[in-house]
Amino acid sequence: MGFYRPLLCVCVSAILVNATACAGGTPASGAASTVSAADPNAMPPAAGPAVTADNMVKAGEYLTIVGSCNDCHTQGWTERKGNVPPADRFAGLDVGFRGTWGTVYGKNLRTITQRQSEDHWVQVLKTADDGDGKPPMPWWNTALMNERDLRAMYRYIKSLGPNPNGVPRNLKPGVEPKGPWVWVEPKTGAQ
Repeated sequence: MGFYRPLLCVCVSAILVNATACAGGTPASGAASTVSAADPNAMPPAAGPAVTADNMVKAGEYLTIVGSCNDCHTQGWTERKGNVPPADRFAGLDVGFRGTWGTVYGKNLRTITQRQSEDHWVQVLKTADDGDGKPPMPWWNTALMNERDLRAMYRYIKSLGPNPNGVPRNLKPGVEPKGPWVWVEPKTGAQ
């Protein structure tokens, strides 16, 4: 079952992200990007189902946990069963996820949110990085998420501040990773 675990995590992540987005709130009118000038982290109205919390940062933290984002973007998250302090979250993962697409690594999202605008973050998650997104990232789920929830995730991760941790670069198919990796695609054994 060893190589199925990451695939199982992706599937569970997909289910949780969709269930959370659908069950969290009630439809309200207004654009998801409308924010109070007094408090930029206040919960704006959402068009459609969305998570409800005291503020956007708390909503983002909740979404990243139940959406299993830490599994691929936080070193040691799975091994420590989620007992990783916020200061160490989302700094990337040095374990590669290998498949026919090559080998990809969980990006350092803290660095990304420091240099990327919130609007660009939403666009990347809605479009699978303009069609360039690779598995095991569940792009098909983030494309369905409410824009306010995506913005909440961005604000939470950005609130953690920068973390200069480096992550290996993605590798093209056929290039052998030098560090640890897991095969993400199912294989059929001899019958």
